[in-house]
Amino acid sequence: MSIFWLASYPKSGNTWLRAVLTNYLHEAGEPASINALIGWCAASVRFTFDEFLGLPSSDMTPEEIMRHRPLLHEALAEAMPPPAFVKVHEACVHTPSGAALFPKAATAGVIYLVRNPLDVVVSYAHQMHQTIDDTVTFMNHSTATLGGARPSLSTFLPIPLLTWSGHVSSWLDQGELPVHVTRYEDLLANPRAAFGAIVRFAGLDWDGARLARAIDHAAFPRLRAQEEEIGFEEKQPPSPSFFRAGVAGSWRTALRPRQVRALVDAHGPVMERFGYLRDAEAFLAGEGAAGA
Repeated sequence: MSIFWLASYPKSGNTWLRAVLTNYLHEAGEPASINALIGWCAASVRFTFDEFLGLPSSDMTPEEIMRHRPLLHEALAEAMPPPAFVKVHEACVHTPSGAALFPKAATAGVIYLVRNPLDVVVSYAHQMHQTIDDTVTFMNHSTATLGGARPSLSTFLPIPLLTWSGHVSSWLDQGELPVHVTRYEDLLANPRAAFGAIVRFAGLDWDGARLARAIDHAAFPRLRAQEEEIGFEEKQPPSPSFFRAGVAGSWRTALRPRQVRALVDAHGPVMERFGYLRDAEAFLAGEGAAGA
């Protein structure tokens, strides 16, 4: 048994994907609960990690934890019934001992979601309840890590992110694991085609009517309504809400030219690879040129 890793940089549509897959796999007359989504986060298994090792990870350094995580991933792949989906925000890196963090033996495939970093920074700043400038700096930092500063106080294992473009390249430019990449913007523009391709890549039974219902049940207004009614257990404490807008292009009114420039300077080649650079450069050359 092997895992399909649902991989993405934070705030790139991973939870929406999980909501659609949950509704597709567990078809019902009403939307699935947002607090019962498949594909829980791999880094959230600290207690499973501790039980697996027989040692408290709170007494280990981040480097020591990283050395053991490939073994944990292999154990999870053996234990999870198919279809097995696991959310990961980690970059596809190697451990200090040289082993792949996501072993080939534990992997059925990778579904990678990529989103315009100009929109990511707006959404991520909202979630983390911090400034755009601080979030830009974080996304441009080559050793950016989540949950690693004081691991003994976190329920999550450390998550190595790298820069935004480093994260994308780490998954798409490796040659060991099969990857299906989808742009967040394509999920919005043509959800039936984009989610349908994901369903087929994962080897799930194809049913067009079933997919249409799953997409409808996971529509952003429904997700927001659920969060308002029952709360969302995965929401970060500082953030007022998790399901914010679910749109593309909000960066145009939220970012200043210098912030756009900082992201373009750091990630231009990968932005161009996915069709994001032209709009950013047009913004900087046009109406954004007068701003500061």
